Amino acid sequence: MTVADHLTFQELKERVKKEKDPVARLRFLAVYHAKRGLGAREIAELTGHTPRWVHATVKRYNEGGPGALADFRHRNPGAKPKLTPQETARVAEALEGPAPDGGLWTGPKLRRWVEEHLGKRLSLSPIYRLLREMGFSLKVPRPRHRKADGGAQEGFKKTSSSGSRRRGRRGGGSGSSPTTSTG
Repeated sequence: MTVADHLTFQELKERVKKEKDPVARLRFLAVYHAKRGLGAREIAELTGHTPRWVHATVKRYNEGGPGALADFRHRNPGAKPKLTPQETARVAEALEGPAPDGGLWTGPKLRRWVEEHLGKRLSLSPIYRLLREMGFSLKVPRPRHRKADGGAQEGFKKTSSSGSRRRGRRGGGSGSSPTTSTG
């Protein structure tokens, strides 16, 4: 495997030691070992990658120099937002008022509102993400068992005494454990 003379053997060794980005460090390590004369399979075993990755890394270094071994994923801005800042402001304004049906805002209600007023069809995932980013949280009623008797529960609350609740550790309220004799 031929390695271009962009850096000397010693400079490559220093780059491996001083590189802070782990991806770039591993790439420099592969080039360093290739310059030492190791084969692609040996380098692949040392780095935990495939021989194909080793060949691609050395080719990248040969064509672009040391700068080509950097991890450019850090510069990726990510996907374009679904809504513009102006549209997000309109959504925030709408959320300040009541929902179209007068109840609480829900994901599907907001999705319909966005489609009707902004002309954009969004799935629920970005709608919920938008609500979370704006500081909204789910408001759901406390769960109730389908067979629960509300009247009986209220009657129990009124007649039960507050002193009936157990205090302290299990098995006794004194906090000390019982002693036993072995003889």
